[in-house]
Amino acid sequence: MSALPRLFALRRVLPLLLAATAALLPLAPQPAHAATGFTLYDDTAYATAVVGHGAVPANLVPNRVCTPLVAGGALPAEADWKALVAQYDTHADAPLVLDCESLYLTGTAATAADHLNRLATLQSWARQVAPNQLIGWYGLLGNTATAHQGLYRQLIAQDRNTAFFPSAYTYATGYDSWLATLKANLATAAQIDPALPVLPYIWPQYHDGTGALSLTWVPAAQFAFQLAALHDLGLPGAVIWGGSNPAVCDAACQNGAGSQGWLPATRAFLDWSASTEATAPDLALARPVTASSSYNSTLLPGNAVDGDPSTRWASAYADQQALTVDLGATTAVEGVRLVWNTGYGTAYQVQLSTDGTTWTTVYTTTTGPGGVEYLTGLHGTGRYLRLALTTRASAYAFSLWSVNAYAV
Repeated sequence: MSALPRLFALRRVLPLLLAATAALLPLAPQPAHAATGFTLYDDTAYATAVVGHGAVPANLVPNRVCTPLVAGGALPAEADWKALVAQYDTHADAPLVLDCESLYLTGTAATAADHLNRLATLQSWARQVAPNQLIGWYGLLGNTATAHQGLYRQLIAQDRNTAFFPSAYTYATGYDSWLATLKANLATAAQIDPALPVLPYIWPQYHDGTGALSLTWVPAAQFAFQLAALHDLGLPGAVIWGGSNPAVCDAACQNGAGSQGWLPATRAFLDWSASTEATAPDLALARPVTASSSYNSTLLPGNAVDGDPSTRWASAYADQQALTVDLGATTAVEGVRLVWNTGYGTAYQVQLSTDGTTWTTVYTTTTGPGGVEYLTGLHGTGRYLRLALTTRASAYAFSLWSVNAYAV
């Protein structure tokens, strides 16, 4: 077995995250930033935007190539399919993803059974080209009817060196709706086979067909939040896609890709995820926490330190707020990570105290960008960590999905 399958075998954490039913939401909290071995696979082809920073090049046989070959119940010739797979499978250290969206397991029982037979044949031929790689199907998880989940299990039984590759593309500006869709996919994965890894596909453009947002760029803050959430859920990785299909990325899209906020947000995430902080113990995890206010009885301060990236704290709709975490003992604090919701602070301070009365400011800003902020080199000591939140960026309340603190 190659190193990649061994890695995925070790990272099969979904049974810890999910119950065996799609109705059980939200996910069970996980220790924040455990050593997940998270890998971001790069399947982008934007002419002016090369991700780099440790992203691993991906392999995808695209739908626009595959679907014409299976139209009308057909299959390509075995030799032709193998040659096509070899053409797109250029990185042996990454999964091989096959995309034939006309063969989703939907429709009547007879239709779904026919699709299964063709999926199984294509995958078996691909396996002969890539004997040791993880091989899976893009979007099949979210496009399998409940009645046909048994057919998906048959496909998995044929070749267990596989994974789920659901779409986690963005349709709206709301963070909660994106999380709900992702969590539904994860719950379905647990129903079908909780042992298989899940590597969602993300895209720095809004999904086509969604009106005014269609194909426009996802803001840096929203994209950074998505990357952080995928990491913090304990998934083994994700695949970032975009730019390879001229139908959804024309010349203007290609030329503008490199100047959009998603690119530095992605690079900052990759740099952080490769740092010691990404796997260091979170000093704030599950510690007692108080706030000067909470928006309601659901958005409470404990949500910011519970290790669950899908829960958050929100303040009242007013400036001059504070969130204080008792770290339990006086300790060095070198770094803090803040994962903001759409309501964030432009002006705030990070403060430490040994007694909860006298405070030392270790970080201050009046130009906070929101999104995900990685604050390093703080060089402070204290038992209590306080965010003194001075000015909101908008009329929205201050709101944080996660507050993490590190001694490294």
